[in-house]
Amino acid sequence: MPKDKVINSQSFHDGKVVLYQLENRPKQLWLCRLKVPNGTGYLYRGTGTSDLYEARKFADKLYDEIRLRVMIGEVVTSKNFPKMLAEFEQNYPAEAPSPKRVEDILQFLKNYALPYFSKNKLTELNEVEVTKLFDWRRQNYKRKPPSNTTILAEMSNFKVFADWCYRRGHFKKKVEFDRPSLVESPRSHFNEKDWAKLTRFLREWVKDAKHKSGPILRDRTMMINYVLILANTGIRPGEARTLKWSDIDTFIGDDGKENIVLQVKGKTGPREVVSRTPDVLIYLQRIHELRTKERGGEKPPMSEPIFAHQDGTPVKSFKKGFNALIKEAGVEYDTNGQRRVIYSLRHTYATFRLQEGVNHYVLARNMGTSVKMLENFYGHTNNRAMASELTKTRSKDRKKLPWEEKSATAVSSPDIQSRVHADNE
Repeated sequence: MPKDKVINSQSFHDGKVVLYQLENRPKQLWLCRLKVPNGTGYLYRGTGTSDLYEARKFADKLYDEIRLRVMIGEVVTSKNFPKMLAEFEQNYPAEAPSPKRVEDILQFLKNYALPYFSKNKLTELNEVEVTKLFDWRRQNYKRKPPSNTTILAEMSNFKVFADWCYRRGHFKKKVEFDRPSLVESPRSHFNEKDWAKLTRFLREWVKDAKHKSGPILRDRTMMINYVLILANTGIRPGEARTLKWSDIDTFIGDDGKENIVLQVKGKTGPREVVSRTPDVLIYLQRIHELRTKERGGEKPPMSEPIFAHQDGTPVKSFKKGFNALIKEAGVEYDTNGQRRVIYSLRHTYATFRLQEGVNHYVLARNMGTSVKMLENFYGHTNNRAMASELTKTRSKDRKKLPWEEKSATAVSSPDIQSRVHADNE
């Protein structure tokens, strides 16, 4: 019963329905408290009238409706969304494919789903409730209105939560809802002309850095190799952040060529990424040489992040440096007027690989994405172009990596001026 003082009270149906009036309430309207038949909890409703006879009619009708809904298996009491969210946050990480996936889902649930369902009580999750949630989401944002792509991603995140709640018995029915189909515009990437312009600029950038202070030279060395590695592997910035020296491997393919493999942990879980070119090993060597020099000739431990500060801690973001780089190089915007971002390196990788005839399925697996996503954003390619890829077998032969040699001497690497042109293919 409410905390306010009750001045009148009437009970019916063996106490399952109670009508009451509260002190200091305008018009002295009757309120109704109804015990859920064969269940737990109460429902509270306002009758909208101060007439006891009309209030009784309202209560009887409500009681009959609730009994019918219970009989056909509907859930009539409000779910405690904060408790469901707390349980999800505690248990889902053990089931999730990656910490990044957990972070993305919880960010949406806490920033938007929780505030929405604190104002709009949740009885049963269904398509109507989900539609209302995302209608509200489009009007409520922190910095700018969400794009359709953002809404689709958040719907996927919410679906994971809803399915988890169903498996845990919070909902009797599995929620199903349609996500709007969108005609996506191409994602910002570097075309061949701008990529060539950027790689030519990198040579001058390196030359200029040699005449500057130590920190500038270090930052540019790290940035250049970061750009070349991401553009030739297609890994996500978040995957690069957690990449360690122990995650690098090699194998000799059936064609006799050396291949570089990166073990990454992305939002879709761990996977092997085969780099486009063995030159990626050269870019890694440059970073390894830099770290060995900074450590007084001692090699960095295999557990150290590849993209690390001088103290060995991971570089959290290259965003500021990358934005300055492409602006100075004159390639800040693509041909559609979209501002390029670090993710543009991943999109560049995908675009160039498809143009070179790589099969969608093979490429999707290497990138940790779906064929549908590639088709939506990057167009189509010849399905027969990668027939040889699907019939290859992998050799188990393995060469030692440069930093695995017994000598602690840093691996010397070719000057970027002689190597960067290899990426302009």
